Amino acid sequence: MPPLHIAALGSSFASGTGILPETPPARRSYYNYPSLISRSLSAKLSDFSSSGATLLNVLNEPQDYATGESAPPQLEVLSGVEGVEGIDVVLLTAGGNDVGMSKAMIGDAAKVVLKGDEDFLKMFLEMLGLAPGGEDAKVDFTEVERRFVTIIDRIHMLCPKARILLVEYISIFGPQTKIADDQPLDAEQVQRYREMAGDLAGAYARAAEQRREFVEVVGMKQVSDGHALGGEEPWVTGCTEKMVKSGGVPYHPIAAGHVGVAKAVEERITKVLEL
Repeated sequence: MPPLHIAALGSSFASGTGILPETPPARRSYYNYPSLISRSLSAKLSDFSSSGATLLNVLNEPQDYATGESAPPQLEVLSGVEGVEGIDVVLLTAGGNDVGMSKAMIGDAAKVVLKGDEDFLKMFLEMLGLAPGGEDAKVDFTEVERRFVTIIDRIHMLCPKARILLVEYISIFGPQTKIADDQPLDAEQVQRYREMAGDLAGAYARAAEQRREFVEVVGMKQVSDGHALGGEEPWVTGCTEKMVKSGGVPYHPIAAGHVGVAKAVEERITKVLEL
């Protein structure tokens, strides 16, 4: 019996950005959740997840990096994988960059932790693609849902036997999250980003329902809310001045977060494939 073949697509919450060692320019970590699962199940892994990727970068748009390098659309690379038609599971974690969620929360936090250093703040916000005092991220979750369905259909064409798992983002903010040394956002901002995360989860659910014969969602809210910022054992980074100025990755999963996601996803794979 050939080994299980898993493919992984998506953004930094899949690629494991900030967890060393990582492969540039995609910043794909050896310890991201797809890698942890593949090693646990002795599976072959085709991982094309990439920091900063949108659903369009998965679907049909090249991704340009700050380094000046560029990567083809993730599905284009997937289509060239030997034995693509026999892939058993495709994992997808993305959508947050389409609505500007990570950029917006990091930008809001930077305005607090970099207060008093206006030159660095201006440079940092420009790097994020945000202007000081600019508008909040415009979100259109109906469009996100549409992009998911289009990607799902394309994956199904390439990998007709695969079970497609839409793996939600883990919680950055939970009911226990408050202002702290490593968490500068106020209660109103925290609530707004929790609502955005809920809206993104809704787009996952609606897209999966439209293709329920071969797609399902791996929900992460219940598993990860207790490990959000303010919890006893957070699975995510906060945001501090030192982190921003040293090139750290605010408001992203740490290694423990990927272990938590890997456990939940592996349990689902084992169940759906009856391993």
